[in-house]
Amino acid sequence: MHLHFSRLRWLCLILLLLSKDSTTAASEWRTIDLTARPINITENNGTLWVCGADELIAASVDGGKSWTAKHNVRNGAVLLTVGFANERFGYAAGTGGSVLLTKDGGDTWIAIQAPAQVVYEVSFSDEKHGLIHTARTIYTTADGGDTWSPVKIDLGNGDLKEFPFVLESVALDAAHMAIILSRGGSHVYEYRLLLTKNGGETWKVVDIPSTGLAKLTAHDGEYWFAGHEVIEKDKPGGGYGVPLIMHSADGESWTHLPRWGKNEFSECNTQGCLYWDGAGVQIPPTSPTSFWMFTTEKMVTARWAVAKGSICSVGVSFKCATVTTTQTIPPYADNSSPIEPPIAAPALDAKTSSGLQCIYCDFERIMVTQDFHGPAEVQLKLHIGPNGLVDQVEILHATNSGIGTRVASSARNWIFVPYMKDGTVHPAITEVKLNVQAIKSK
Repeated sequence: MHLHFSRLRWLCLILLLLSKDSTTAASEWRTIDLTARPINITENNGTLWVCGADELIAASVDGGKSWTAKHNVRNGAVLLTVGFANERFGYAAGTGGSVLLTKDGGDTWIAIQAPAQVVYEVSFSDEKHGLIHTARTIYTTADGGDTWSPVKIDLGNGDLKEFPFVLESVALDAAHMAIILSRGGSHVYEYRLLLTKNGGETWKVVDIPSTGLAKLTAHDGEYWFAGHEVIEKDKPGGGYGVPLIMHSADGESWTHLPRWGKNEFSECNTQGCLYWDGAGVQIPPTSPTSFWMFTTEKMVTARWAVAKGSICSVGVSFKCATVTTTQTIPPYADNSSPIEPPIAAPALDAKTSSGLQCIYCDFERIMVTQDFHGPAEVQLKLHIGPNGLVDQVEILHATNSGIGTRVASSARNWIFVPYMKDGTVHPAITEVKLNVQAIKSK
């Protein structure tokens, strides 16, 4: 089994650190320990919510200082996504062939059957109307998940040809829904916007020229688009991108908001956008506009949320730090960096894999070392438990021992779709080969 990872937006800004003093102050990020490995995070009405392995759903009402498990099943599903349509109604899904719903603000969760074993993303506008993204199909429901209707996406069609990746699926209300398709597995690629105004009966492709999408979400009955716009394309040297936020009630007529600063957004979610590691802005913006500011220690991943004066981020570890607000966009710091895009789900037309499927297999692709420079290869043997968690890692080969140890440490936090055989989950063993670009510290 070989794992391949491509990140067009992963810039080598780490080189800026090499000339700095290696002595740093104590970390302002605090590590959070939960009963199971968290995978994703969201915010709802000031409460932070995480989901993860062992069917974990946990909440924090104090900005991540303390957490209460609301749902947890030993060796249960791996929950990949969690969200809320309003203060009371929420949803979560992942492996296991079901979607979990709550109607009491997250105190209790009830499973409904999904039309696939893995659900990557869920979006409900209310208790009845929603979308789910599975490995091969996007489905809609108008009865709270009692029945599901497949969205017919013709990837051979001229408008959608070569756009097999699903980046977003948003249920705005009972009639209006949107799907974002992309050429590649992240928002750096060209995209197509599919819209329905009749609850999914018919769909059409809508073009928003000269734009790049970072996030499409729903707020107060409108779509909100966050990304960038290419301007001054007719000037010598071509155009350049600037940050873009706009909103629309139907996905066709858009209202642009004023631009804040020249820097494009790095990563966005349902709450807002981060410009880089250490600065962000809420969506919809407040008046006057308030910017988030927090310590820059390369802790933030694409899975982050802000509440009660804290920002929390899920990665190899789960950490939280203090966040403050300011009416002036924070200056770019030398130790800031772009946020890596999230790991995308497989393409709708991807070949069916008979082996293990990785859900979260992140590691340092560009690594600063004391004694090695250049490309390095690491080969690992992974022992995976029935819940998809890695129980043991063996280093079979490493170009450099230190690099091998660091990659193996990351691999201990990887998560796979639980291996099924004859209808039962089983432990599994697999081997992976990974490539790292090492930069020798000065």
